[in-house]
Amino acid sequence: MGSNHAIGNSQTELKVQSKSLQRNDSALENELENRIKNLDKLIDSIHAALDQESFSGKPYALDLVNDLRVKIKASRNIFRVARLLSEPARESMFSKVRDSLKDLEEVVASHLGVEMT
Repeated sequence: MGSNHAIGNSQTELKVQSKSLQRNDSALENELENRIKNLDKLIDSIHAALDQESFSGKPYALDLVNDLRVKIKASRNIFRVARLLSEPARESMFSKVRDSLKDLEEVVASHLGVEMT
């Protein structure tokens, strides 16, 4: 009977750990989704501002903004795929999305003079 009790405790612990991981995944998903949305809104805003101005480097700036849009869209698509995967592939894909967003935020900060917080 002692072994049945131990098995019951192990199953309970696994359920608790599983629920904790699901909450962590949910928080990570929300964070990544918000970062993607924020980058998207920022790039849309910058594009709109560039359209209203006339300056010598405008074609380069528009090319950069369009390049960033494509990369944000790619990150969003990878994120969508990651949501559908199970572990450990899911965690690996979320990590790739997080790294990609970090790189995009650094490009935005360095080339467009916008600080991401």
